[in-house]
Amino acid sequence: MNLKHFLLIGLMIAVIAVSPLSAADDDDISMLEALDITPFTEDTNVTIDGVDFNIPKGYGEQKDITKDNDTYDLGFGEVTLSNYQYMNEDGMLLNIQVIFAKDKNFTMDALTPDDGSTKKTINDKEGFYTETDGIATFMYAQDGKSVQIMGDKDIVEKVVI
Repeated sequence: MNLKHFLLIGLMIAVIAVSPLSAADDDDISMLEALDITPFTEDTNVTIDGVDFNIPKGYGEQKDITKDNDTYDLGFGEVTLSNYQYMNEDGMLLNIQVIFAKDKNFTMDALTPDDGSTKKTINDKEGFYTETDGIATFMYAQDGKSVQIMGDKDIVEKVVI
């Protein structure tokens, strides 16, 4: 299994986690309350596996699907994954993954971009950017780790710091 497959698994977890939202009645309880998510009242800096991010006001962490330093053997070596997902009241998701491979130092040259990706620099981070149907993905390397941010195209650029 290559790194792209691993990242797609994270996205599938995100989609599955949102499925129960249809059971919440908007008149009785808000979507975030139904999922036990407390949104940030202001833009908030968080650190995930040594990498800093800005989480925009109104987004809250879906703690029940957070993966923090989970270790996997993918056949080519041991990989450590931290996957955090945030959601706002409108149901917009923000997914952040930080991957460290024991025997691999991720650099810009070592990243494998998705088809259709273009090189882009966001807040001094050079990486690969794709956008499909208003959902953006930005992947870059920092401190030997692979970082991927996926969310609404207007939010992704605010997350990278």
